[in-house]
Amino acid sequence: MPDDPNDPIDEAARDDDPELARGSLFAPDPESAPRAPLDLASAPPDRDPGYGTRGRERPRGVAWFGVRSFWGHLQHFVASAIATEDIDSRDWMRADPPLELAERIAAHLLGERAPSSLGRVRAGSLAEAIERDVWIDFLADSGDDVEVSAAVGRMFAATYRLPDPDPRGGPEHVVAPRGDILLHGGDLAYPVATDAEIHARLVVPFNRALVGARDGRRRVLLGVPGNHDWYDGLDGFGRLMRRRVGELSRELDVPAIEAEKNSRLGHAVRFVEKLVVAGQLQKIRALVLDGYLPVQDASYFLLPIAKDLDLWGLDRQLRNVDFRQRRFFERWRAGHPERRRIVLFPDPVYAHLERSQTGFWMVDALSLDVDRVPHLCLAGDLHHYERLEMGASLHVTAGGGGAFLHGARLGRRGKKAPELEWPGQRATAAMLRYVPLHVMLGRAGFIPHLLLLLLFAPVLGVGLWASPTDVGVFVANALAAIVTAIGCAFLGGIQLNRSRAVAALSAALGLWIAFVPIVTSELFERFLALAGVTYGPRIDALIVLLLAVFSGAFAFGAFLAALSALGLESTQAMTALAHPGFKHFVRMRVRRDGSRVDAWTIGLRDPLAQSEQPVLVDRWSWKPEPAPRQPG
Repeated sequence: MPDDPNDPIDEAARDDDPELARGSLFAPDPESAPRAPLDLASAPPDRDPGYGTRGRERPRGVAWFGVRSFWGHLQHFVASAIATEDIDSRDWMRADPPLELAERIAAHLLGERAPSSLGRVRAGSLAEAIERDVWIDFLADSGDDVEVSAAVGRMFAATYRLPDPDPRGGPEHVVAPRGDILLHGGDLAYPVATDAEIHARLVVPFNRALVGARDGRRRVLLGVPGNHDWYDGLDGFGRLMRRRVGELSRELDVPAIEAEKNSRLGHAVRFVEKLVVAGQLQKIRALVLDGYLPVQDASYFLLPIAKDLDLWGLDRQLRNVDFRQRRFFERWRAGHPERRRIVLFPDPVYAHLERSQTGFWMVDALSLDVDRVPHLCLAGDLHHYERLEMGASLHVTAGGGGAFLHGARLGRRGKKAPELEWPGQRATAAMLRYVPLHVMLGRAGFIPHLLLLLLFAPVLGVGLWASPTDVGVFVANALAAIVTAIGCAFLGGIQLNRSRAVAALSAALGLWIAFVPIVTSELFERFLALAGVTYGPRIDALIVLLLAVFSGAFAFGAFLAALSALGLESTQAMTALAHPGFKHFVRMRVRRDGSRVDAWTIGLRDPLAQSEQPVLVDRWSWKPEPAPRQPG
């Protein structure tokens, strides 16, 4: 793979050696005996899951208000600025012709059993080419806490014995092997999906599970990027997901199972050193998941998966679906109007039970009538599981691949309830109780404390200079509280929905920040006075400052929790909590004749708890009905 994963593909190398596209067969581990399929219990009732078992091995889960996350947001701003100048990594991509992609995957899955006459016209679709059902594992939003990633890797590497959603008179249970395709829904690693973060947080922990589960079967890797993949300009995404040719194809036999020994600080020092001397930091040329061959040449794809059924993978980052994709998908649809669609979106069409602006941008850009024409819409981005029937389509959000948890929507006010969600409302409400203390203690990072310190310290200094009495401290505290309340009102989205509830919560937060430190310092002063201890205004200001910072951080956490509890905003509080539980993936069986897609959602409620076993979260079956006839 070239150092730039978006360089044009070497077509001559591909044509000279067709085996390069197939990769090498990973032999089964001779020391590992075949494991019996696992039977699963149903997921336990929706209840308080507690604080969750936290990992101790580095890299640990990203603290969303920490410095590393802040660096990721800066990279996001830079990437967005570059995109506004129309410098788009997709300019250099060559989208795979759909039947050619199906042929390539079929040839790899069949290996030496692939007939020499296998061709794009004869194959028709992947399932028809391999002459059986196609198994797919759908995973999204991975690569956070390394121990949680390892637990998810062990879960998805296993084979399960599952109740058949549609037995059709056959056995009531089906053996569900690991999928022929690992379909990734985006956000390979956090906070920025660089090659180093993907290697440490996803590839290494997954490979440790996959090496022990080798069975000799060939498998492929497909996916679309999410926003965290785009923060790195798709560099890390390309090193894992893009098809390899030439010398890079030989690196497929080297799956990494050891983490880098260099520290993050050492990596930063080397980066600065190379920047100063105009050098280039050496990157990992190819990121390898054991037993999986990347097969796509672009960040989007169209795969004829079964008879009259297609799998579309979209890439809207950083803005919307670009004209190349619109033209690519429209040409295929114009030539195959009868085919039904499974669509992989980088973020949901319906987010927390509401129409997503970005989701419907994609729907409109590609003229997908998801309300009248049956579609199976898959997405990650939101880190919870939700199955929602809306209009003619089935919407499945499954972003439980390893990242911090997002809970269920609370305060629904008459919105349509999903068919199933995990975690549910009761568990989500219970977890919100942990948020204020979690934020106050700095477990979500110390950026709120730093901002409060920077806000209060100068105004306290001005207040003491202007009036070295309690009046000066009071006025300074009030000014800082007003600024904080206004900032939190915008954080709560008041500029978008003009919610009176957001304004009221922001005002309450401002009052808390203004008066709690002063009242507490007064009580503290009275206590010391009773003990016969006296001190001056500067000591009093220092006490107020410390109380303001930590009580303000607690109040900020309570503000985020209240936003979620009232249904005003559903991600920030749970993101700050970074709960490690409710991880999951979806195992799907696409029937050879394209008549049905059967699916099972398998999860871990507390992945790092002792004796924790996977559970069956959900099972469903989707029948791709033909589009309704247009009148006239």
